[in-house]
Amino acid sequence: MSKTTPRKGAPPAKRRGAGRTLAALGLLALAALVAYRNSLNGPFIFDDAPSIVRNPDIRHLATTLRENPNTLTAIGRPLLRISLWINYALGGLQVRGYHILNLILHILASWTLWGVARRIFESPCLRDRYGKEAWGLALAIALLWTTHPLQTESVTYVVQRAEILGGWFYLLTLYSVARRAGEPGPHSSSWSVAAVVSCALGMASKETVATAPLLAIAMDRVFFARSWNGLWRARKGVYLGLASTWIFQAALVIASLGRHRTAGFGFGMDWWSYALTQPYYLCRYLWLSLWPSALVFDYGPYLARTVAEIAPYAAVVLTLLVLTVVGLWRKPEIGFCGLWFFLILAPTSSLVPMVTQTGAERRMYLPLAGLIGLGVVALYSFWRRLWRERPRMLQVASAVSLTVGVAALSARTIARNEDYQSELSIWRSVVEQWPLSPRAHNNLGFELANAGRTTEAIAEYEAALRLASDFEGAHVNLGNALESQGRLSEAIDQYENALHLDPNDAMAHLDLGNALTFAGRLPEAIAQYETAVRLRPEYVKAHLNLGTALARSGRLTDAIDQYETALRLEPDLAGGPVSEAIVHLKEQQRQPSNPSDGNGVSTQK
Repeated sequence: MSKTTPRKGAPPAKRRGAGRTLAALGLLALAALVAYRNSLNGPFIFDDAPSIVRNPDIRHLATTLRENPNTLTAIGRPLLRISLWINYALGGLQVRGYHILNLILHILASWTLWGVARRIFESPCLRDRYGKEAWGLALAIALLWTTHPLQTESVTYVVQRAEILGGWFYLLTLYSVARRAGEPGPHSSSWSVAAVVSCALGMASKETVATAPLLAIAMDRVFFARSWNGLWRARKGVYLGLASTWIFQAALVIASLGRHRTAGFGFGMDWWSYALTQPYYLCRYLWLSLWPSALVFDYGPYLARTVAEIAPYAAVVLTLLVLTVVGLWRKPEIGFCGLWFFLILAPTSSLVPMVTQTGAERRMYLPLAGLIGLGVVALYSFWRRLWRERPRMLQVASAVSLTVGVAALSARTIARNEDYQSELSIWRSVVEQWPLSPRAHNNLGFELANAGRTTEAIAEYEAALRLASDFEGAHVNLGNALESQGRLSEAIDQYENALHLDPNDAMAHLDLGNALTFAGRLPEAIAQYETAVRLRPEYVKAHLNLGTALARSGRLTDAIDQYETALRLEPDLAGGPVSEAIVHLKEQQRQPSNPSDGNGVSTQK
């Protein structure tokens, strides 16, 4: 009897499964590359400057974990800072590398979303209805989510990598829990550890990951466990581990002082005003999920002024909350989609004020997946009922719908990425879509001024001040623009308005001193420069301008002292005009009979 030759390699079914997995991952990566191919050369914008360009902490690994209040978005998020350090170590401030890493992380998140969705469709709750279509339905959800224009703020705006990192680790937490629940066995403890580690890493990236343990246990109960008692007996270890990560999250928040007083209670924004405003934003997010044609980069600190103003939006949100609760009771798999949306948004879109921006489209990075999942299942169920007797038509209708949807979303994403090609274009898009933001008008004015379009810049600054007369920065910027046009008396008025709002603004004192100098009011200018150096002893420009003003007024010794202080603060100035001015003034001191000719360093802005 002849022996059967053993066959090498995996069984055919397993090979086919691996091939389908690779195909799904490849399609998701390709879709992301197509949608974001024009984002890779966009510049650093807005908070990228303090968080990356002017952030000395990311230059060295030893200082990366230090909490620096001047780094804005990076405060309280050590994993985000480490990722920025990696970029800097590899390519310095070459912006393309930062964009590439953002896109890679977005692709990784899309792969993980596909894995989570597929596991849910193959769960005991949905296996009979959607198990055979799990691969395709999960791919449809992940493709639409990956290419949706609402994701551009998170992917294209470099420093909002925090949203991608947090979202990815949130999804990894859910995926690990799904694997732990769906495949009990020798590797179950490994998946429990993976869930806890992923959750902790997510919390080190973005505070919204704090809700991951709650959504994970809800997912487990809805799709995998038959009862709460059975769930707890089988997997209490993983949920105790996930709950312990809240201690880590609390420590990060405390260490960063509530993200340096930009998030939390008692930081200048009433919680009830913030909460009243959120229904409007939630409804806007829902609309933009369906029709992303009016995206806004920065909503600013807009707050609703009256209950009547937000009543219609509150009614919609309350109705959806009720439907979510009823759905969790009667149709848990449908209610879970609503829970996904509301629970992930809860930390930023409920009661806890986010002081610098009351609404932000980047907050929809992960919640969007719940809405897309609900929409994909609803549309597929419709096609399946319509073409029940013609499976071929069902496949065609599903494929065409998905292709059209992905193509339309990708085209809109590509168009939206064009707005991120310069600071000027992104702020112009904000003013066009959200003219209520004084910050947007001010920032657009600043970019117009930098482009030499001073008259247009003045108009934007004035628009900002009409919306917020106490906007100190807009007063300063308007003063600078007026001064550049030679309108010194008007510029002085603006600087004085700014200093009335914030007497401790050293830069405003410097600007006022400059305007007074140009107006020939030297004693008053000297007083402003002296105030600036008192408020900021390390302010090199203030020391230089004070030195120049003192030299012109004949106070040569005092002028020399200011120049030498500037040299100590900034040694790179040695050998240039400052050193020459010191030499010239000392020569004048040796010739007391000659009056000062006023030579010194030019006044600096």
